[in-house]
Amino acid sequence: MDSFLSHLKQPFTSVWISLGFVIGCISTVFYYETLEFIIITVSIVIIGAYFKPFLSLLLGFICGICIVIAHYHIFYNFEHIINDEKYAYPVEVVIQEVISNKAPQYVKAKLVRINGKYYSNLSAPSAMLSVNLDQPLRANDRFVASVNLKKFRSNKNFNVFDNELYAFKQRIFFKGKVLNKELKIKSTSEQNSVQSYKSFIKNTYENTTLNWLYYALLTGDKTLMTPSDKQLMQSLGLSHLLAISGLHIGLVFGFGFFITKWVFIHVKLFNNQTINFSIAYSAIGFVSAFVYVYLSNFLVSATRALIMLGCYLLLYYFQRQLMRWRSILFALVIVLVVNPFNTLNPGLYFSFFAVVVIFLVIKNVPHFTNSFLKVLFALITIQAALFIGLLPLSFYFFNGVSVAGLVINLVAIPFLSFILMPCLILLTAISSVFDISMVIIFIDSGLAFIFTCLNKLPAGFGWLNIGIIGLSVIIYAYLTLLIFYFSPYRRLAFLPLAMLYIDYLLADKPTWKLHVFDVGHGLMALIEKDDKGFIYDFGPSYFNRFSRAKSILLPFIDINNIAVTHSVVSHLDNDHSGGLSHFIGAGLKFSFNEFHPNGPSKGCIPNEVNMAGLIIKSFPSPLYGNENDESCVIKVSDKEHSVLFTGDISKNRESQLINSSDSLKSTVLLSPHHGSSTSSSNKFINAVMPQVVIHSSAYKGQWQFPKTEVVERYRNINALQYVTGQHGQITVEFYEETVTVITARDYQSYWFIKD
Repeated sequence: MDSFLSHLKQPFTSVWISLGFVIGCISTVFYYETLEFIIITVSIVIIGAYFKPFLSLLLGFICGICIVIAHYHIFYNFEHIINDEKYAYPVEVVIQEVISNKAPQYVKAKLVRINGKYYSNLSAPSAMLSVNLDQPLRANDRFVASVNLKKFRSNKNFNVFDNELYAFKQRIFFKGKVLNKELKIKSTSEQNSVQSYKSFIKNTYENTTLNWLYYALLTGDKTLMTPSDKQLMQSLGLSHLLAISGLHIGLVFGFGFFITKWVFIHVKLFNNQTINFSIAYSAIGFVSAFVYVYLSNFLVSATRALIMLGCYLLLYYFQRQLMRWRSILFALVIVLVVNPFNTLNPGLYFSFFAVVVIFLVIKNVPHFTNSFLKVLFALITIQAALFIGLLPLSFYFFNGVSVAGLVINLVAIPFLSFILMPCLILLTAISSVFDISMVIIFIDSGLAFIFTCLNKLPAGFGWLNIGIIGLSVIIYAYLTLLIFYFSPYRRLAFLPLAMLYIDYLLADKPTWKLHVFDVGHGLMALIEKDDKGFIYDFGPSYFNRFSRAKSILLPFIDINNIAVTHSVVSHLDNDHSGGLSHFIGAGLKFSFNEFHPNGPSKGCIPNEVNMAGLIIKSFPSPLYGNENDESCVIKVSDKEHSVLFTGDISKNRESQLINSSDSLKSTVLLSPHHGSSTSSSNKFINAVMPQVVIHSSAYKGQWQFPKTEVVERYRNINALQYVTGQHGQITVEFYEETVTVITARDYQSYWFIKD
């Protein structure tokens, strides 16, 4: 132990190895199998070869690569399990969570045995399963069944929630259907300590208005929060208070530390002055924090904070001179050794950046003779520094920032630290012995009144959405902050900003864009120009509750600050109009006025409008007696390029369009009826002569669109073809003379998430 600690006291060896390890983990997770990874690797090898002090950096870098690859193959690589997705596998299932208890029930489950092969509790993969069973399922239920397993695959779109990445981080690798109509379920009525603790907290605070708040603070579980609760906390900049992290771990540690110290002093357990009692206080405080993390079921953010606390305490007590930066670096190394894919979690960056900011600021806080002024000034300084220091991260990960958070946190953090958390801990402890429900309800009524007042704050005082911010902007922003803070020549801080502005001016920008979203079997598209938008179709909906418009279109519009001015629904089939009600519910019904003056449930009328210089034209639609051929056909064009939207028309309507119009020729065509063989006749293709054809269809859908013969017809005219089910969201950027196509699966996919 002494030799190990003495090694840590050699700053260059341990620090360079740790730094190289972190670089190796991050570059491997994000850039493995890319040109960027090769450039980084070759650069570090050359530096290590020519400068011997950097050999430690190279060693750490190699270790980081090895850890990522080993971790992936042990815990994340299960592609070999499924040889045929049509084949049913015998599987032993342990239910982790019941997502929906309505038939068919939908559960998240751990697969502990697949086709005769057993997996340990740590390495067993998870799956999302549908179970057609009348008997209600519960967490920890176990059964053996024949399951049709498929690799987990979801829609892939830009700038919205990435289901595939989320599933990977949760180690959900499959989805499937349990084929057995009857199951022999091994249920366990006994709860483990974590479940018993959660049940106790839920029962203790179940009659309170803010039960979701107390439950989240004491367990880290946010399942009791409604969407409106989450939106309120985000707009107020208080979401971080609900995620068990460094603040909460520090509070519990401090609670255990000072209670132990008070007991030791007043009870006078020991009188030996040579003993360093602070080690005992810290040990009990750390154990308290560990128990808190254990009861939160070792949440990633909580575990990360506990590791950081442990590193800090070890270095504090076993080094003569404390080096805060080494405690941060060593804690980061341990977190990445445990799971290098933690680099995919935004919370990792917020946690460590927040600690760095606090360390930078706290040593420069001026001293006051008045202790109250000292604490107040320190709190204001740290909060302002955290706001500025974490601002780029907030812009990058959440596309905005809470304006109210800067002010509200000055009150909320001390209130949580010195009043709410200690009260909750004491109330919970007393409730385990006595019934104090009246006291809890009385305290809750006061807090509920405060939240009611906060909910009435003006909308502009809450969340400020600034749109999509690229990674390069974030890097330049932190370079600016570093130069301003550390450099004696603070004027140089404007250099990164000047370079960023010059790069913005020189970059070639598209004049307008087409976005065709990945919605499965269906269609949903957006034309964007000068922050104005035209919508064509709204994708499917499911169970009258979920729709692609709600989960993809509306968030995309909001994040990119697009003002929708015109909308068209081609026809009322669910795969084209399923999200219509959610779109109208968002206050955008007015956008149908130009093409659906009688409402979107009625067919569109022939019309032509100008949107920021783009001409949007609808074609007359004769009555065919079927909704597909009566689809609203739209052409959007500028002087150079055009896009033709065709809905679900067949060859009959195609012939009518050819005979009645001479303006079908378009740069981009959304293939009629998702690439069905009933459409895309040779005459129609020759009339349109598209350079780019987009088939909006599901991945391995039941109709197998686009049909092979249709793909061949477009190939005969040398058109570039894209399928949303295969490529994800497809964005076409129109420049003055050229067209560029970007696909979500090529642009935003990682090496460890393969088709």
